[in-house]
Parts: sequence; structure tokens; C-alpha cells
Amino acid sequence: MVKPQKKKPQKKRKLEPLTDKEEHLCREFVSDFAENQTRAYMHVYPGSNYDTAKSQACRLFTKHNIKQRIAELRAERNKRLEITGDRVLSEIAKLAFYDPREFFDSDMRLKPINELDPDHAAIIAGIETLHNIVGDDKDGVVVLTKIKMADKGANLERLGKYFKLFTEKHEMGLDSKTAELILATLPPEYAKAVKEKLMSMKNVKAHGER
Repeated sequence: MVKPQKKKPQKKRKLEPLTDKEEHLCREFVSDFAENQTRAYMHVYPGSNYDTAKSQACRLFTKHNIKQRIAELRAERNKRLEITGDRVLSEIAKLAFYDPREFFDSDMRLKPINELDPDHAAIIAGIETLHNIVGDDKDGVVVLTKIKMADKGANLERLGKYFKLFTEKHEMGLDSKTAELILATLPPEYAKAVKEKLMSMKNVKAHGER
């Protein structure tokens, strides 16, 4: 009886070290918000025309050592900025389930921004302050402050898409265990609101498919 031969473990390919230009290219690429390969190449090689930059960038960004370095730089950036999936979902939930009443005092006057807690202050998308001089003697000033809130509908849609509440002709993709872990990272009042709203949207979706 012939014994089957054991396959020898394949040796990992040893990656070539990056040149100074390649390291610069990786850093330019990751620092670009849009991560545009051609633009990163033109920053490293400023004398290049667009067509040359595009073709050379396409070639360089397929190299394994450059791919690995970019992955390392992204991981370093995310760690430095404390960007995680849970944190992103937590922030979106705040934008989707805030209560506008929390921005006003008992006399229905807008609270000063320094009196808002961090969660509610983070919801404000923009502030505009207008100073109007009133009265004949020009000694009266009326200050009008306008605040722009985050778009609740857009952020609800983001959450719904993440939990696959809006997929068509597919099974609902909501993993209850994963959802509970994510909700546990939120402040209790937000977690409760998120849970109630998502369950309501799920029921509506299920009713519509009957």
C-alpha cells in the first residue's frame, strides 16, 4: 500500500524592501482621503504627466510589498484615530436617534453649546450666528443663533442598510448576537431607541413582503 505523500508547507514569499520612493508613494496614497493612485504618484514624481502617472501607478500598486505596506499604514492610522466598526456605528446611532428637545431649556430657549453634553454637541452639523442692531439709537443688539442638525433620515437609512433591513428578495441579514454586541457599546438611551426602531422597521418590512 502506497502511503500518500505529505505536502510540504509552502514557504512564504519574502517581500522585497521598499525603496524610499515606494515608501513615499504608500504614504501619499494613504494620506489622500480619496486614495487616488495616480494623484499619489504625481506627488512623488512631480515631473510626470497624467498618462504616465496613471500607467506607472497601476503597475506599482499591484506589487505585493506595496499592498502590504498600505495595509500596515491603514491599520496604524485607524489605531491612532481609534476608528473601529463599533465606534462608527455608535456615532451614526447618535445622529439617527437624538431628541431635539434636549437642545432647549425649560423656557424653550436654545441652550448655550457649552451646556450640551458631548453626545448632543456632536450632532450639530453647523452653527450660524447673526447680530442685528435695533433701535433708533443703535444701542440694541439682537443675536440670532441657528443650528443645523444631522439628517436623521439619512442616518437611519445607513443603519438600515448595515443591518440589511432594506434588501429586496433576500433573507433579513440581522444577526441578533452581533446586533446585541453593537448595542452594548452605545449609551443606554441610544441603545434602547436603536433597538426599538430597528425592530419596528424589520416588522414593517416583513409585513410588506406578505
